[in-house]
Amino acid sequence: MPQYCFTDNQDHTICRFYPLGKAPRQVRLGKTVFRRNLRAEHAGTRHTPGNWPMKSDAAGVHPSQIKEAYDHSVRIGIPTQFTSDGRAIFTGREHRKNYCRAIGLHDRNGGYGDP
Repeated sequence: MPQYCFTDNQDHTICRFYPLGKAPRQVRLGKTVFRRNLRAEHAGTRHTPGNWPMKSDAAGVHPSQIKEAYDHSVRIGIPTQFTSDGRAIFTGREHRKNYCRAIGLHDRNGGYGDP
């Protein structure tokens, strides 16, 4: 069952599960009325073309090596940022492909155009 979210006038949000297409437009809790909030229902969801920026563990480095790895990526012409825990941040498919090829990584489960 999908989760539906409702928000009141003070921006308090509650989420409930209802059968598909059976959610009410509003929910009452005591005297408070909560109205359906589509934005809250879809917050944090990553849809397929929107999965960028991608954070990669496989192309990551130890946190103590982040500066060195960033400097190396700039020298090879593919500037790549890293998270504070060392994961590589790819901005798009081409960026990921070029960087992985340059450092010698290959994705055996990748699709067409993947490194």
